[in-house]
Amino acid sequence: MAAALAVALAAPLALVLAGCGSAVRFGPPPCLPAPLQVTPSAPARGGAIIVSSPPASCDLGYSDGHSYSVTLAAVAAIEGTPGPRTEPVEAEVAADGSFSIPVAIPADFPRGDAVVIVTGSPYDECGTDGTGSCAGYAATLSLR
Repeated sequence: MAAALAVALAAPLALVLAGCGSAVRFGPPPCLPAPLQVTPSAPARGGAIIVSSPPASCDLGYSDGHSYSVTLAAVAAIEGTPGPRTEPVEAEVAADGSFSIPVAIPADFPRGDAVVIVTGSPYDECGTDGTGSCAGYAATLSLR
């Protein structure tokens, strides 16, 4: 019985020690904010969107004064091609992780796919401990 257990544990342990187990995580999963909400989902250029998030389902450990930086970027800017981005807007975040902030869309911002990028959350730390990567705290929309 002990030999069978040793064999069953040997292969996964060898993968982790060899660096092939980057997705292996010990302990509880990280506490992350609730998904972003962007309304309207197809706004007009020259208008505004509301970027918000409901309370997180876990304790993010935020204290008074925590804030996120919110930026709107053309998809081309995300794919590595220089493209337009708005100046970051600072959003005050409640201790439970909820927030809501208007973001202006410049009238000359390109039509088409865009992404709202939020920094200042635990998503910024994903992958820094060798446990893989995260998609980031973002939401897509289409500008008309």
